[in-house]
Amino acid sequence: MATTASLLPIIPRIFFLYLEPVAISYGMFMNYSSRLPIFEVSSNAAKALPVQSLFVPAQSTGFLFSMMIYGLIILLASPPSKRLLKLHIWVLIIADFTHWAGLFSTIAANDPRGWAAVLDTSSWDAQTLQLARYPIYTLAIKFATLAGLFGKIQGYKPPRRISRWIERDKKPKRL
Repeated sequence: MATTASLLPIIPRIFFLYLEPVAISYGMFMNYSSRLPIFEVSSNAAKALPVQSLFVPAQSTGFLFSMMIYGLIILLASPPSKRLLKLHIWVLIIADFTHWAGLFSTIAANDPRGWAAVLDTSSWDAQTLQLARYPIYTLAIKFATLAGLFGKIQGYKPPRRISRWIERDKKPKRL
């Protein structure tokens, strides 16, 4: 049975079915496994962060998991639909922009300089730079897919037997 993923050209299909879910899973794993100061809420810490500034990072794992499951369900369990595929890609584009919004608001909330710290990338560590750069690459692939740079998103054509039945039913019947 054909799925919505079968409408994608090969490079975006590999990206949306394998690379992006792996990257999302890696992001969730890093969120849980690393004890970065930005996620540290220990009352014994000298520079404990207020709970309000940890809201966005805490919610990010649930958001990432939801987006990954949603994407795989749309691509693998829905009947082929070009419109649904394009809408799915637009939702993922919006998710990349919300990724930046969450990252930048967390940086601004946890730095004494506020929003000026977001623009001062020289003070960012390697992981923060990677978190900021990742959406650039994914947005490029998503916009290129929508623009057709990897190939045209195919429309679904029913098998020949079924299309013959559809054509037969469209013919006007004689009385």
